[in-house]
Amino acid sequence: MIRKFAKYWRDSATLMVLARDKRTTTNAKYNYKVLMFKRTAKTSFMPNSVVFPGGGFDRQDAALEWASFFNGRGVTAARLSSLTEVSGARPYIFQTESSDQLDRNISLRLCALREAFEELGILLAGPIGDALKGKTNGYSQCQQTFDVASWQRRIHDGSASFRELHTELGMVPDLFGLYEWSCWLTPTMFRKRRFETAFYLAVLNEIPTVLPEQHEVAEYLWDTPEGLLEAHRAEKLWLAPPQTYELARLSYVYDIDQIVRFAAERNRNGSTLLCPVQFTVADGVVFTLPGDDLYPATYDYITHHSDVDKYGEMTREELRRMAQRLHRVEHQGLHHQEFFLNQTPLDGHLHVAGNNAHLVAV
Repeated sequence: MIRKFAKYWRDSATLMVLARDKRTTTNAKYNYKVLMFKRTAKTSFMPNSVVFPGGGFDRQDAALEWASFFNGRGVTAARLSSLTEVSGARPYIFQTESSDQLDRNISLRLCALREAFEELGILLAGPIGDALKGKTNGYSQCQQTFDVASWQRRIHDGSASFRELHTELGMVPDLFGLYEWSCWLTPTMFRKRRFETAFYLAVLNEIPTVLPEQHEVAEYLWDTPEGLLEAHRAEKLWLAPPQTYELARLSYVYDIDQIVRFAAERNRNGSTLLCPVQFTVADGVVFTLPGDDLYPATYDYITHHSDVDKYGEMTREELRRMAQRLHRVEHQGLHHQEFFLNQTPLDGHLHVAGNNAHLVAV
């Protein structure tokens, strides 16, 4: 079955991997680092950009054979259904269109896990018994005591499936250790290459070995949120807009245990679709997000809105003064962004400018 918006954009999933790291003199605030990688110059979408691991949804991610796989290992349908119990916003990507497909709340997690393994050799999985017991501390395990390179190559090339890997290892994908984080849709200005992407968060107690896939990965990085944002501003690397936003949210939380507690608490709050809407101004570009006064009230995510140049003679500050409610990113070139949010974050999330007084645990 062809999905409703298939002709407008592709579905994909991203995995934000955080790992505990000792504080040092150069890393005085944070006790963790974030895993990212630089795309190769030959990549078809946003070449040379630095991104979280992730990629396009594949048919194997939605295969019903996964349901049999889990059931055969004691992970019951009722246990899996707990991943679908979300009380908040549900963008279209989470909708399951057919009974012959795995529930989207499960298959998107599998997609994120598979892509992280294909791109960087990071396999988040656990013994069958662990899956039955459930998470106890909120952290995932990275499995590395097998021939990672061989399996990574076979899965990437399609000669083996992600499910076959777990069968071989006697492991179960760590679905329950992934926390739903956000959902982004490429703006309409990129008509030919758009993605609706579910973002998940996974947290490790130590930094694992990374094995970059040579065709997709130019280099990989472990750094703090602040370090990555500083390198972006210094034009040492380029972060795609969703990455700058998510790193900005994380940058105000320095303790990895706090992040785990927060992510576990927020995990069932849902994810409002974040599709930036562009306005050109005299001194840059403004991208509004849901909740901003300039964000279209009934946006269909397909039509290129007609007001893009309406405020072209105004400055960013003048346009900002027009609005009472702000949720926007103001750009001055590719490497310089400012984030504005003067209200409670959507879906009980972290505040992109650090005003987290609404959260007791952060």
